[in-house]
Amino acid sequence: MTIDPDLPGIWIIPGEPATYEVAPDGGYHIAEPSAPISIHRGGQAMTWDGEEFDRVLGTDASVEGVWRNRATLDEWYFRPDGSYTLHWTDGEEAHGIWSAQDEGATLWTREHLGRIETNGAEVTFTLADGPPARYGYTVGRESWTLMDPQSWKVLIEYKRA
Repeated sequence: MTIDPDLPGIWIIPGEPATYEVAPDGGYHIAEPSAPISIHRGGQAMTWDGEEFDRVLGTDASVEGVWRNRATLDEWYFRPDGSYTLHWTDGEEAHGIWSAQDEGATLWTREHLGRIETNGAEVTFTLADGPPARYGYTVGRESWTLMDPQSWKVLIEYKRA
């Protein structure tokens, strides 16, 4: 898989709260802003973004381990390597990466949506929920532009976060 060396990093679309992260291996992630977190009851309970979770696996006051949402029963598995798996009660799964922010006061998760590949003129998004999508692109130190591959009309302009 080929990835333009200027593409890895965190990108935003000005005016939108989401971030888009391109990993050096072509992994493509999307995220909302980090959310407040607190771990309490001796590391056995967590409040994250206003929702309550109970620890299923793990023993200390860190995020690492398995947490069950009290309301939905969905389970989050936060691994020490910074990856996570979300097991929804309907059997579906999501994967991504996580990190503690603001000295542990917030938790930031970035969902893995698929992969991207470049060939110098085009970028191809291969996402889990549809066929590959191909766009023209330019990328520099501070901006990444996606264009219609036929007309070369600008569709989206990302800025480096």
